[in-house]
Amino acid sequence: MRLPVTLAMLLALLANPAQAAPMTLSDAWQRLQSASDLLKAEQLATDRARAERDVAGDLGLPQLSLSGTYAYLDQPIELDLNPALPGLPFPLPSLPLTEREIYRASLVGSWPIYAGGRIQAAQAVKQAELDARAQEQEIKRRERFTVLVERYFGLQLATQNVTLRESQVAALEKHLGNAKKLEEQGQIAAVERMNAAVAVDQARIALAQAERQRDLAQQALDSLLQLDQVQPVTRNTLPQQTPALGQLQQSMLAGHPALALFDAKTRQARGSIDAERGRYKPEVGLFGSYTLAEDSSVLSELEPEWLVGVRVKVPLFTNDGRSDRVKAAKSAEMEARHRKAQTEQDLKLLLSSQYANLEQARYELNALDSAEQLARENRRLRELAFRQGLGTSLEQVDADQRLMEVQLGKARARYQYLVALAQITTLGGSMEQMIDWMGP
Repeated sequence: MRLPVTLAMLLALLANPAQAAPMTLSDAWQRLQSASDLLKAEQLATDRARAERDVAGDLGLPQLSLSGTYAYLDQPIELDLNPALPGLPFPLPSLPLTEREIYRASLVGSWPIYAGGRIQAAQAVKQAELDARAQEQEIKRRERFTVLVERYFGLQLATQNVTLRESQVAALEKHLGNAKKLEEQGQIAAVERMNAAVAVDQARIALAQAERQRDLAQQALDSLLQLDQVQPVTRNTLPQQTPALGQLQQSMLAGHPALALFDAKTRQARGSIDAERGRYKPEVGLFGSYTLAEDSSVLSELEPEWLVGVRVKVPLFTNDGRSDRVKAAKSAEMEARHRKAQTEQDLKLLLSSQYANLEQARYELNALDSAEQLARENRRLRELAFRQGLGTSLEQVDADQRLMEVQLGKARARYQYLVALAQITTLGGSMEQMIDWMGP
């Protein structure tokens, strides 16, 4: 049976057109890649570099253009023959060379045959620039993934914090009710009931703070994905089979975009060296022209209908500082090499640090399991003792607080584990690898 669509429902849909259902990490990553303005800008920058590379690919091709001129003279150009033939008994008429209107239309072509290797060097530079831009785009893409993991699981942590605080408030309110009953029966002093009331107030304050933190975490994730009220899918299990540190390090050194970026910059510098050295070499090119239309003057008749030729240019002395340009390009190459070496060391240290964080979080999760069991049992015994008049209100409040701290500790360790996992996969693996570990 179809349910009727009310006006309120339509207004709600129009007001929240991008409202999202619960999202897996895989769905959130796909959404981020399609909606992120930063990633779109990075893609456009790469497209621009690719277009510039394609432009450089045409540098060695011939050129053909249509050239035309038109001029209107104040008077035709004439050749006076009398000064050239003195002593004649009569003056000679002037020889008209042009009319008052002169025009010419031609096809003009040129073709660089040899430019000292500068054309190939320029093409190599543009290809290296495109490769470098692609690696910069991949770096930004990986950074966005780590931001997504931090905000996605950060919202889970903040939500779990609110849930635990709510449970604590409910437990303390129940404890306060028991304290009031025991006080009325004369089994405990008024100070015990007052301690329980203070504990409830403090728990409510902590709950309000947790709710504000959750709201901020919600806004952060919504803003990142450009959706409204994104709800992450909560999973109790964590991936346990992660690659060894040595395997991750090998993969990182072989394919991390930051290292590939400096490889591209090294090739770019080499292309610049070749281009600057080409300034010492001659240039050879073909050129030609074919007349399509012209005026009917004598001067036009004297000019050839078509011509072809070879142009050679040999640099003997220039003021363009070509030797210093070669030195600058060599310095750029050495700079890229040194920066790559330093980046390798930094990445190794970062990978080792994040792997240590992963192992520490895994250890804390295992250790806090037994601590949680102990805290639960301690709270049960303290609650029982208080009901029997054998314990104080502060002891039960402390037991409740200890249990919540252990549970929050587990939630924080889980969050740190997932963030560290995202870091090591983006350093030594791929984002898709972590998504596969997290399941569909």
